[in-house]
Amino acid sequence: MNFRINARIFAAILCLMLALAIAVHDFWLHRQEKLKNYIPIESAPLPSEEEKVVPDEEKGPIEKTLFIHKGDTLTSILVASGIEKSQAHEVAELLKKVFNPKDLRPDHEIYITFIPISEKPGLHDLQSLYFRPSIDEEIWITRADNGTFIVEKLPVKLDHVIKEVTGKIQGSFYVDAGKQGVPKRILHESIKAFSYDVDFQRSFHTNDEYALVFDLYSDPNTHREEAGDLLYATLILQGKKLSIYRFKTKSGDYAYFNEKGESVRKGLLRTPIDGARISSGFGSRRHPVLGYTKQHKGVDFAAPTGTPIMASGDGVVEKAGPWASYGNYIRIRHNSEFSTAYAHLSRFAKGIHPGKRVKQAQIIGYVGATGRTTGPHLHYELLRHNVQINPSSIKMLPAGKLVGQELQKFMIHKEEIDKQYKALYEKRSTLEIKASEQKMSSINPPKS
Repeated sequence: MNFRINARIFAAILCLMLALAIAVHDFWLHRQEKLKNYIPIESAPLPSEEEKVVPDEEKGPIEKTLFIHKGDTLTSILVASGIEKSQAHEVAELLKKVFNPKDLRPDHEIYITFIPISEKPGLHDLQSLYFRPSIDEEIWITRADNGTFIVEKLPVKLDHVIKEVTGKIQGSFYVDAGKQGVPKRILHESIKAFSYDVDFQRSFHTNDEYALVFDLYSDPNTHREEAGDLLYATLILQGKKLSIYRFKTKSGDYAYFNEKGESVRKGLLRTPIDGARISSGFGSRRHPVLGYTKQHKGVDFAAPTGTPIMASGDGVVEKAGPWASYGNYIRIRHNSEFSTAYAHLSRFAKGIHPGKRVKQAQIIGYVGATGRTTGPHLHYELLRHNVQINPSSIKMLPAGKLVGQELQKFMIHKEEIDKQYKALYEKRSTLEIKASEQKMSSINPPKS
């Protein structure tokens, strides 16, 4: 009996073990089948700080340079770069505290920083604005801690030297001195000062000489240079020396005087335009348009369209507008006796209108070809009691002479300028001699 019971128990255990073995075997086969179809994938590391997705507002400001083109305003270029219109207008209004936005020029570069606005794709939040209105100052618009904008105009420290340029005239003072590196500002200033005594169309001959001494400022960081004031100038025309000196008068104004302390200013400028040539003088001539001989009651100066035209003297504008065959025309009354007229202008300078008071050498308009004309030029007239006369027939008297203590101060100033010029001339001569010696030694090396 016991044997039978034990046999049954043994059989049951055996069946249980067999079933367990079958289950384990099936599980193992199923697992192996899954492993065959399994492709291992490397676990991706956690993103680093650089790889984390950062909102646009937290990425930091983006820098951009904006350029000024004709017709642009500060508001328009800011809006075009993605700054919201209201913010651009706010910045333009703020700038007016230190600078007139209308005075922005194509050579001004505007540097801005901004942050993209996530909720407004394509729009940016301005953070700062910077530009240099001139070589010696810079303007910053930045955000204060409370989020509002503040504007500052700061001076820029510049290097200063006194520069001297000398040369000989081969054809044109303006062209030849320009080739020697004389800045346009200095050329215009010297022409303006000498125009009372020198006819820039007729007075020069080949190998006439010039010397110009002027301030030159440079930015050590950008290496940008800009001329300051003309301090001294000399022209030697066929052996005759003419010198002018810049001097501060007791009124606080700066003016140019000759070696005797006489003002270079005369009643009227002999030449109301820079760098032009006389294309037609005063008197009878064959009219280039009408084709017959006619009295030419003025002097024509050939010059490119847009060349600035200066008022020949202090006075009041009597006419400024289109006038028959003269085209765009200006007439200035200088006193009860003399007036001057300027014709064929392309346009008038800003603010020029009848009744406007103008100063000698002030720009009043620009050369053009309006009215009856064959090309761009200035037709210039001198009128005496409203009758045109030959400008070369009038000898203008000096405007004034320094006297007393003011003359003594000028003479001391003149001596200082002469010493500076002499030192510059001697230094230049020494450098030229050394350069010449080095050149000769390179051409003819010493024999060993």
